[in-house]
Amino acid sequence: MKRGPTRLVLHGQMVDKPWQRRASPLARTALLAYVVLTIYAGLAPWEGWRDVGVPPLAYLAAPIPRWLTPFDLTVNVLGYLPVGVLAVLALHPRVRGAAAVLAGALGGLLLAGGIEALQTYLPTRVASNVDVMTNAAGALIGALLAAPLAPALIDRGRLQQLRARWFLRDASVLLVLLALFPFAQVSTTPMLFGNGRVLHDAGWLAAFGGLPEGDLLALFGPAEFVLAEALVVVAAMLAAGLALAALAQPFAPRRRLLLAFVALALGTKAFAYAWLFGPAKALLWLTPGAVGGLAIGLLALLVAAHSRPRALLAGALLAALVWLVAVNLVPENPYAGDLIAAYRRGRLRNFTAIAEWLTMAWPWLLLGALLLLGLGRKRVPPP
Repeated sequence: MKRGPTRLVLHGQMVDKPWQRRASPLARTALLAYVVLTIYAGLAPWEGWRDVGVPPLAYLAAPIPRWLTPFDLTVNVLGYLPVGVLAVLALHPRVRGAAAVLAGALGGLLLAGGIEALQTYLPTRVASNVDVMTNAAGALIGALLAAPLAPALIDRGRLQQLRARWFLRDASVLLVLLALFPFAQVSTTPMLFGNGRVLHDAGWLAAFGGLPEGDLLALFGPAEFVLAEALVVVAAMLAAGLALAALAQPFAPRRRLLLAFVALALGTKAFAYAWLFGPAKALLWLTPGAVGGLAIGLLALLVAAHSRPRALLAGALLAALVWLVAVNLVPENPYAGDLIAAYRRGRLRNFTAIAEWLTMAWPWLLLGALLLLGLGRKRVPPP
């Protein structure tokens, strides 16, 4: 065993000394936020509370529901994976190893069990012992995955080093916002990346243009709606993708980051549709307009990935403006019957209240962040 000034080398591996171990306020904040969101989603719609004369823990002895599918069980496990991961990271370094795994799994079990017990008093929710078991299993798996990684991620700051190597120092706020872009796709929308829509009625536009609403809709045939959706998809990809590229360091793998960013957003969209409407409709949103917009937008992103940061920020700002105008300008597509029906059903699902808020607000938040970042950089004189 060799002794160094700050670390120990034991069996060929670097081991941090106890006084080098540090906590992660970010992990604790993220754990608190995720728990709050989990409670919100588990008890939505937060109305109609009543006592039906059933003990809150009676569901533990209830028979296994017959309507469960492998997809439902997988969602329950995946939904609580972050609970276990964040619990282990938040407890580090005070609680480590097997004790942290046990605490993460037990915390997930208590959280899931408490939510299911409270669902007894909600007529629109059904408490399930299977949900508790699968949620607890997800928390346990997450804790097992995070326990061996906590020292490297927190004590030795691997994530912080990676962030410093790939992204600019003043990028924290915009990076957090961009990280929410995939989650902004959870709510169903009439168009892919149809975020930021605040005007759901075309009557205002018809009145502004001096046209009857029927005449306005007559201007949009099937081909026009395909082109409109393609424009929305291209503008959204450029707004989010160029903003991400503008924050990257010169030697960061920008193209790979952009590909992963788009893939994560599309994967989240497919997962949300599969959960809401069944696995057979996971790609219901993949219309001809969406396919065309994805192809054009991805090509434009990869070509522009290594432009100068100021040009990328200006392009992202322009694309965000086009995105918001197009989303609010195009009337509801009467030809997309299945997609519109899914959109209306999706608005009634339990978890979509907060998802719809994020869907509506995200492009506006991006626009504000880009404006603030651009103004801040103008105040700094060039070196």
